[in-house]
Amino acid sequence: MSDLSTYLTLENDTPYTLDLASKSIDHGHWTTDPPSTIDALKASPFTLTDDSAAAAGSEGTVVYSVTVSDTNEEGGDPVVATFTVRFCCSYSVDNNYCYFSTSNPKLFAIHFRVKIGEHGVWYDNYCPEGGHPVYAELFIRVLS
Repeated sequence: MSDLSTYLTLENDTPYTLDLASKSIDHGHWTTDPPSTIDALKASPFTLTDDSAAAAGSEGTVVYSVTVSDTNEEGGDPVVATFTVRFCCSYSVDNNYCYFSTSNPKLFAIHFRVKIGEHGVWYDNYCPEGGHPVYAELFIRVLS
């Protein structure tokens, strides 16, 4: 049976600690849970796997948040920024996806890259729709 896992690594290239806001599963189970925090300038892996006989694939969502002072505003009021990744390694043909977004693109830049299979080719900000398993690397940095 194919490996229908999604292997993710979130690289926090900011001076802030990211806090896990939520995680959800549509299909599969966590074999490596998203950590409750990701320290500044650190990377953390997490994996969602489908080893069921139903072969549905792995599909889920993870959200991290951070509270920072908005240096663009007078008084530097705190701003909460979120980073959301939605992903799927689907059993069905051509249904893989990876979406990565932030609630505050004025303060943070994000990008991701995905490959299919351990020895696949990396694609920047694109997820091939077919093949197994999905490997995704997600990057967050502060805009200067």
